[in-house]
Amino acid sequence: MADTQSRSQRLRANGIAAHVRAGASAFPCQLEELSADGAFLRTARSVAVGTVLEVDLLKRGKALPLRAVVLRLIPGRDGHQVGVDVEFRLVTPVHLRRLISWLDEMKGRPSTEPDPIAVEVPITAPVQTSPIATAPIEEPVDDERSKVMLQITGLFREMDELRNQLREREIEVDDLRRRLATAEQLLGSRRAEK
Repeated sequence: MADTQSRSQRLRANGIAAHVRAGASAFPCQLEELSADGAFLRTARSVAVGTVLEVDLLKRGKALPLRAVVLRLIPGRDGHQVGVDVEFRLVTPVHLRRLISWLDEMKGRPSTEPDPIAVEVPITAPVQTSPIATAPIEEPVDDERSKVMLQITGLFREMDELRNQLREREIEVDDLRRRLATAEQLLGSRRAEK
């Protein structure tokens, strides 16, 4: 539960740019707050609740593509732009790890995402690898702790896949609800004309 709370905790976003697209149109946004579950953006453009957005977060030249759904709009006051509260959907495990790494940096924790280091070293002899590194995965694992860790890893992968499937279904349900509301409005307007 503590992990869930820390993942959904919104942090002030500094040094992260946001490029947002809705369908074929792109528009500028200012990223104010960020969490592993969503973000709060400011924009001059009004976006309908339920709209699916493609959000590209950029930090130190690295892009993090995410899909988001608009949960609510907050009208701008005193010259402020419209506030857009979004929830991230269908986040791949790789992108989620990078996002969590960025959030850890924002909290002042060391990053779990290593910076790439390019070193050119001439290879003069073949590199010896340990038998453990080259052993096929199918071989039986001797250590009981290793077995448990392998099971946990498998469960995490399965959980990520199920979470992605759930998010896909949520998007489909949201789309069907919008279609139903449109159909109900059309039927209501036709009945009113008769």
